[in-house]
Amino acid sequence: MDKKTSLAKTRNDLKEQMAGYRSLPEYILDGFGALLQVLINPRAARARGTFLPEHVSEQHNESFPSFWLSGFLIALITFSIGWLVSNLNGVQLSPEETRLMGWSSFTGALALIVNKINIRTFLDTFRLSCVDRIMRLSDIQELGAWLQRNFGLWQPLFSGLVVGPFLGWFLYTNWLIVHTQTAVFHTGTFITIVLSSIQAVWVAYYLYPFYVAFPSRLNRYHFDLYTSNPSSSEVIGQLSRLLTFILYATMGYIVQLTAGLTYIGVLNTQNPLPIILFSVFVWAPTVVLYAAGQFHLSNVISRAKWKTLNDLQSKIESLSNAASIPDRDMLEHIQKLMDYHDRIKNTPNSALDFRTGLNFLNSLLFPILAFFLKDVPAYIASFTSGR
Repeated sequence: MDKKTSLAKTRNDLKEQMAGYRSLPEYILDGFGALLQVLINPRAARARGTFLPEHVSEQHNESFPSFWLSGFLIALITFSIGWLVSNLNGVQLSPEETRLMGWSSFTGALALIVNKINIRTFLDTFRLSCVDRIMRLSDIQELGAWLQRNFGLWQPLFSGLVVGPFLGWFLYTNWLIVHTQTAVFHTGTFITIVLSSIQAVWVAYYLYPFYVAFPSRLNRYHFDLYTSNPSSSEVIGQLSRLLTFILYATMGYIVQLTAGLTYIGVLNTQNPLPIILFSVFVWAPTVVLYAAGQFHLSNVISRAKWKTLNDLQSKIESLSNAASIPDRDMLEHIQKLMDYHDRIKNTPNSALDFRTGLNFLNSLLFPILAFFLKDVPAYIASFTSGR
């Protein structure tokens, strides 16, 4: 088998593997979907031959239930567990506590859905376009090994089971502080919040390898880029859209999270600590990491540009040194090479333009700043009165 055939085979093998990968939240969503299909469409479930569809991205073509429906069922079950425990303990939940449980159940299930959307977008982007643009066999093998490591199940499961209860305790404790005159600790409510927090931790867990760590690896891979203007290459556009899509999907979840925490009273002017922690550990890193991802993508473009520029510089120097007095034809050839060199040099080093950056600020950062800055006078008044 020659090198070209081996490269093509390795690409196809990797794409087949990517079609079957699932994150832990996807296993949960699709597991509920498979159980639901057994109940409502047992013939289709038996015809498949496996409990879960093998091709994850195409499972909607097999009459497989929507993951939105699975998420709704998970939210309903999460809420029902807490409600049932409260009733068994003889606890009558207040309207405020019922809203807290309902919102946390919805938020936990939504985290699973956002994770599935992000992971599917990542895998489909590489499977359908980017893998075929990777030029080295070793790069494809390294990418396959990296994906295999990050689609393990035990690490995210352990992280959720460890961090989730602590996050649930912090959320419930701060909610009780706000409602100290009307609410007391209830086991059923706490169980629902912990289950929802475990689900929310999983979406954060998968953001690290696929949104934080992976962009820094892009510079290791040799992509087939458009020589005259690498920033306009299809693979660069696909990668940039991938980073932007994950950002917007995550931001949408965080906006819902911010509004929900404000609605239930955890984010408030009387207790600024949750707002500070939320701003430092949720909002700020998300925006900074998007900028970091675009920076690493810019490095890929710059490396491709400089490779072409260095080759042109070598040709220009070689022609210039070929004769002590270049003739007219040679001078014209050198001038054309220099013009071509300057044209490539002036092409963008980023997949984003100025207008895109302004749209990003306008649609995300300015509303975020407005949301938090509107309460600054209240913070100042609170600290002043406290003195």
